[in-house]
This record gives sequence, structure tokens and C-alpha cells, in this order.
Amino acid sequence: MFKISNLNYQYEKKSLALSNINMDFSKGNIIGIIGSNGSGKSTLFMNLMGILQPTSGDILFKDKEIKYTKKGLYALRKDVGIVFQDPEKQIFYSRVYDDIAFSLRNIGIEEKIIKEKVKEALTAVNGIEFINKPVHFLSYGQKKRVAIASVIAMENEIVLLDEPTAGLDPISTKLIIDIIKNLKDKGVKIVISSHDMNLIYEICDYIYVLNKGEITDYGLTEDVFINEDKIDKAGLELPWLVKLHKNMKLPLFRSEDDLYQYWNSSNLNSNN
Repeated sequence: MFKISNLNYQYEKKSLALSNINMDFSKGNIIGIIGSNGSGKSTLFMNLMGILQPTSGDILFKDKEIKYTKKGLYALRKDVGIVFQDPEKQIFYSRVYDDIAFSLRNIGIEEKIIKEKVKEALTAVNGIEFINKPVHFLSYGQKKRVAIASVIAMENEIVLLDEPTAGLDPISTKLIIDIIKNLKDKGVKIVISSHDMNLIYEICDYIYVLNKGEITDYGLTEDVFINEDKIDKAGLELPWLVKLHKNMKLPLFRSEDDLYQYWNSSNLNSNN
């Protein structure tokens, strides 16, 4: 897995976009990277994928430094996949099947096996019905699911998701959440960058807070969101369940269902 030590990244003639970043992705199964616009989240992801090379510091994957050769990056990207915020940036083919099959063909997989993997990947994102559709006929949410399917088909060990639910309606958001949970259950490590604090709170077990290119807090989900001062300084908002905990003196619930069970149990006891 990834381990980052003292990473700095500077765009040409600008101040540091990332400063002294230290991370260990063995800490959680679904890791959240949170911060406001300009905090460095996308820059961090591009460093992890080898699209950008650190100005200084080290990125280790499976205890070995990333090699920025064609062979080294090819090996990295067989194990690490990324889904960008805008699905248009990674969908290149006019037909859904061909787009998902592209990376598999690129590494020499037999067409018979490709066909199976494409079907399995689309089934995993509840999108098998548009396997032969032209991409331009799909909705934004469907395109996001196709982008995720293309990563699933590669059977990556780690998947980086940049704002996976941005711009989606509630139904599409729930589908994406279910996809993420299913990937975790299959042993895939997930790293999510998002502005949606309710999403992060619901599905992540470990969090790093980025503010102006620096890590200002990190730890287990409950511990990070209890620290309201650092969340505020990062330009973020507390999840609604944490607000209930703070403002109504309720226990800290991790899910909506936990709250309802507590409420129903409390009402039942008070009526007896």
C-alpha cells in the first residue's frame, strides 16, 4: 500500500501545493482525503498516480519507491486505478463496451476474457443494461458508473475516487455508495477525495484533513470530526450526525439507522 514521507510538490514559480505530507494508507480500508477547493487533494492524487512527480520526498508503494519510467508507471497503474471527478476526462470511446475493454486490451488480455470482465464490471455498478450503448446517450451519473466500471475491470488493489458523488442526484449517489462498499468487501482499498462530509462520515474509517497543502489533522473518522475547530479552519462543515451530537447532546451515531434505533428504543422505554 501507499506510504508517503515528507512529500512536497510545487507547481512552476508558485508556492508549495503540497507541503510536508506524511500518510500511511494501511491505517484504514476506506480512507477520506478532505479539504476545500485548492487544498491540494487533486494534486495529491496525481502524485500518487505518477502523473506528477514530487518536488521532494518519497512515495512508497508496497514498500518500494515509485519508479517514473514507462515500465515503473505501467506496473503501478496495474495495481492502482483512479476515477476522476469528471468522467468525460477518462471516457474516450464512443461505445461503453469498448471504453471499458480498452485498458484490458492494452495489457494483452484475450478478448474472450475481456468480454467476461466487462460484463462483471458493469454488473458491479448496476449498469449492464447499457453495455452496448453509445456513451453520449448516457446521463452524467451513468458515465460516472462507467468510469468506475473501467477501474473495476482492471481488478486494481487500490482505487482513488476524486469527488465520486459530485453532481449526482440522491439515487445515483446511493448507487455509488453501494459500489464503494461492495469494493471494500472484496478487499479493494478505497481512497476518496470529497467535499461531501456526510458521505465521508458514513463510509470512511480513517481521514486526512488537507488545508492549503498541509495536513492539519488525521485519524479515525469519529476523532477527526469531533475536532470542530480544525474542520472549520479547513473550510469544511460537520456531518449532520456530528451536529446532532454536539448541539443536542445525543450519542455520536455513525449512521442514520443507528439514530433511529436509538430514538425508537428511547421512546419504547419511556412508554413502559
